[in-house]
Amino acid sequence: MQATETDIRTDVRTDEELVEFVVGGEVDCFEELITRYQPRVFGMARKYFRNESDVEDVVQTIFTKTFQKLGSYKGTAPFEHWFMRLSVNTCYDALRRRRNRREHTISDMLFEDESWQDRLGNIPSDDDKEGMEQARELVHTVLDQVSDRARIVLTLQELEGRSVKEIAEITGWSESLVKVQAFRARTEMRASVERFLMKEKRL
Repeated sequence: MQATETDIRTDVRTDEELVEFVVGGEVDCFEELITRYQPRVFGMARKYFRNESDVEDVVQTIFTKTFQKLGSYKGTAPFEHWFMRLSVNTCYDALRRRRNRREHTISDMLFEDESWQDRLGNIPSDDDKEGMEQARELVHTVLDQVSDRARIVLTLQELEGRSVKEIAEITGWSESLVKVQAFRARTEMRASVERFLMKEKRL
């Protein structure tokens, strides 16, 4: 007998059900969670880290921590919220550890601000691979001057387009703190751009 579309949908287990199975001892179910979230986590990590090896390392750390902490998930909020909060916090911790190694996040956000566009020059097109690479290098240089917390906020808000409420849920900050951090992050970014431009003028 052929399964109907409704039957197929009901066979799909929710995140919360999978967590319950894993915590209950069916650890093989964790692989399904990995498969479900891996593309999203890799996409997120690539926004924070420049080198693919660092991306792979932090993704592995995220899933390891997730497995270790599944027992602390209480189900009071969707698993997705709990998981993404853990993921961002893991990236934040990794950024802090890599600070002395001068690692940078990847962000094209700088070139979306018209006031900065005028001062930094023409924005390279998608077809201009050399120009895009130079633009990314510039962004790495600028973002290296901002704090890790500012980098987190800028990535979540500007690159991923998340709302204040979503950022609060992911980071565990209050919405008012998110707004304050977002303002500070933009201020830090602008100050970094000013320092970069002044340095370029002296060269």
